[in-house]
Amino acid sequence: MAVINLKTATVEAIEEETAKVQVLTVRVGESSARAINYLELGERVEPGQQIFVNTTAVDLALGSGGFHFVIPAGAKLNKGWGHLMKLRYTPLQLRVNSAEEQDSPWHHLFQRDGGLEGIPVLAAELHSMVAPLALAIKHLVPAANIVYVVTDGGALPAAFSRSTAILKKMGVLSQVITAGHAFGGDIETINIFSGLQAAGRVAKADYVIAAMGPGIAGTGTIYGFSGIEQGTVLQAALALGGQGILVPRIGFVDPRSRHTGISHHSLTVLTRAYIGPCWLPLPILSRAKSKIIWNQVQGLPKRCRCHWLDGSFIARLAARHPRLFSSMGRGYRENPEFFLALGAAARMAVNFQV
Repeated sequence: MAVINLKTATVEAIEEETAKVQVLTVRVGESSARAINYLELGERVEPGQQIFVNTTAVDLALGSGGFHFVIPAGAKLNKGWGHLMKLRYTPLQLRVNSAEEQDSPWHHLFQRDGGLEGIPVLAAELHSMVAPLALAIKHLVPAANIVYVVTDGGALPAAFSRSTAILKKMGVLSQVITAGHAFGGDIETINIFSGLQAAGRVAKADYVIAAMGPGIAGTGTIYGFSGIEQGTVLQAALALGGQGILVPRIGFVDPRSRHTGISHHSLTVLTRAYIGPCWLPLPILSRAKSKIIWNQVQGLPKRCRCHWLDGSFIARLAARHPRLFSSMGRGYRENPEFFLALGAAARMAVNFQV
């Protein structure tokens, strides 16, 4: 029995196009919809062309951004040294030029341990944290070289993230590294360990933000959420000599009590998914809300080094860049504590480099 929906469609218009992706309007049956065509997987399409699209996520009303996805009809392998496959053993497996493999010009940089040498690594759960963190660090240290390592916990194509493209165009992010089965970054790597090594040794990062692409899976259970990968990120940062910073998911507007104060996701990472030392920045909030967070952190082991920091400066950045300050449909005004925590995390990272 099939577990995907594939339908024929007609391209009506090209809404946006970059070197890596086309955003299309397509007609499927009697209705129009939006579709994504990844040019790293197949050829570009033109208005009037008949195509196949995967409509599964939209049909199930899932959080894919309301897009169908184009099934490539033709493609031609480009040149390069790469022999690493991503999306392995699927019909869409693709060859990438992995930074650490034998024929890479950077292969020698991965032959020894380490690679971070004290560089702050901000392990963030949600993709919506990346832009505020990067903007906050850049505000505090304008010359900062900030590198984003994309994990494979969310959207696998780096091109799906519009905010990443905006940050690169602004000069806030210098490079994007895709690790695991995430693909399409400036640098490709096999896993999060070599991804962080590439950030330090190839991209020469001053600061690293490691987080999944758009989208997160959760089930309301202890371990059943894709953000649990933060534990692996922290372990990699520790093993490679970096300063691992757990970026807490904090909020007070989610109707689900398990996400009140510090989300149970962050607490699970700190108590179950990772058992090493790390830094935990906490924002200075109102007395009542700070008390809730204070009570939560009392249950954390001493290896979690908690520091309260003022992240209020991030409000000015949110007012300046409202499109880049949105998480689960809420901006700064609707969920200020979420973003104040990111301001505190950015301030902690910068304190390590001062």
